[in-house]
Amino acid sequence: MNKFKYIILCGLALCMVSCVQDLNTTPIDKNSTTGFNQGALFTKIYSTLATTGQEGPAGSGDVDDIDEGWSGLFRVSWVLSEFPTDEGWWVWADPGVDQARVMGWDGENPLVKCLYFRCLIDIKYCIHFLEYADDDLPQTAQQKAEVRFIRALNYWYLLDNFKYIPFIAKETTDPNDYPDFYSRKELFDWLEEELIELTTELPANRLGKYRVDQTAAWLLLSRLYLNAEIYTGESKWKEAGEAADMAINSGYQLHDKSVTNKDGIVYTPYQQLFMGDNDVNGAEKEAVLLVYQDGNYCQSYGGVQYVIAATRVGGMVPWGCSANWQCFRSSPELVYKFVNQYEAENILADEYHMREYANDDRAILCSHVDGNAAKWKLTGGMQNGGDAFYDCWACPKFTAVYSTADSLGHVLGSHSEWPDTDIPLMRIAEAYLNKAEALFRQGDAGGAMNLINNTIRSRANAAPLTSLDEATLCDEWCREFWGEGRRRTDLIRFNRFAGPQADANGYHWEGRGNAGNFKSVEEKYNWFPVPSDDKKTNPNFSAQVLNDKGKDMPGGDGYTYVTGE
Repeated sequence: MNKFKYIILCGLALCMVSCVQDLNTTPIDKNSTTGFNQGALFTKIYSTLATTGQEGPAGSGDVDDIDEGWSGLFRVSWVLSEFPTDEGWWVWADPGVDQARVMGWDGENPLVKCLYFRCLIDIKYCIHFLEYADDDLPQTAQQKAEVRFIRALNYWYLLDNFKYIPFIAKETTDPNDYPDFYSRKELFDWLEEELIELTTELPANRLGKYRVDQTAAWLLLSRLYLNAEIYTGESKWKEAGEAADMAINSGYQLHDKSVTNKDGIVYTPYQQLFMGDNDVNGAEKEAVLLVYQDGNYCQSYGGVQYVIAATRVGGMVPWGCSANWQCFRSSPELVYKFVNQYEAENILADEYHMREYANDDRAILCSHVDGNAAKWKLTGGMQNGGDAFYDCWACPKFTAVYSTADSLGHVLGSHSEWPDTDIPLMRIAEAYLNKAEALFRQGDAGGAMNLINNTIRSRANAAPLTSLDEATLCDEWCREFWGEGRRRTDLIRFNRFAGPQADANGYHWEGRGNAGNFKSVEEKYNWFPVPSDDKKTNPNFSAQVLNDKGKDMPGGDGYTYVTGE
């Protein structure tokens, strides 16, 4: 059984939980020297966005019975948002990956379990902090607001990925006090109220580049509203645009300064967002939530090293990191968002020159290794193994190279294997596209197009759009945010992922079937099932979810679960 275990932080016992069957905690005396350390737990709560345990890069993981490396929130949410979509293909057959790639997961899938339990243990940390933080300390009110935001963010991940979510209201010592399951509508309502409160309770300006402020609450609220129709059946386009406006007007800005090294390579503003010094090169002004990474002090397989190493193979231009796993490549569909099929067949370029062919700075793709394109192709063959890495172009968007380095070969990072590149988990560019889509959905396609042209596409040196329809808007989300772990959410909102409406769009990719071999996917694959472990052990799943009590899908979520105790 998947379970949480004693979590030791700086030598202090924090909590003990057994699965999510009870999520109970033995009371801890916050005045005890072996009990509660407020500063340490506050730091731990932020670190859970990308780390996996107490030691790093591995050892004493937060969540039992799961490969620790996969259990970081950034990594597992990225995996489940990217693997089943049109952005790329993971070529190795790790546990759970096959189901994720071909949209065939169930309640036993280890990646689904990983996301579910990761979010819940992070929420548990937050609740523990909120209950035990010392209100007499001057920093506590501020810290509590930030912790509430991290809790809300974890609940948003659960809302976006699952149809029913166990809602943990407080810590309890009663072994029979199981958390109730909320429907998406119920959790949406709670999140909306919570985020609205946080737009005033968080500071107007963050107290450090790795902390959150009111803009983070406005941006997450805008995201919540943009997807409201998926979560509740009722659209909130106007509210999405208004919240996006609040974020846009908060002082964050699109990074717009280029850098040229001595070899003549231009690091564009867009490229600098994902480079090793993105905490100081100006890109940090765009990052509404920047997740700390450091080669010496934050080594984790659940963080940025994952996407840097997974997208490289030996022979590519230097990337400031010795790891090259050759695991994840682009799909032809991603390539065709930037160049058409006929042009692509003849392009030989690395990630620093591809933009010259695509006329778009966001095309950080590589079609060759060391000047040789013999093995690189655009087949999207749905094959596994090392050679399958060459079935399409590499997608090395994140790099450990510093924009202040005078050449690609001059590495300035703090460690040869572990990158310093911070993760821009939320950036202000999202607010511009949220507002544009909100305008489009309300009938103002011209206003939406002008906003995209004057901000997002202008920064990317991409030609202005001359018309805007749903397909073009969906593609623009991909061009701006590909490889950042949100594609599944956007495809679902545009009815291009699963179910009858997606079938009608005929939108296909690897895992869903290539041209001429379209695969119909049941609507239930628009969400993930509650892991079988929790369904079996929490009686509230059967008692509350599998009946008609005003839930958004009475009778269950469409999945067949393993039965028995």
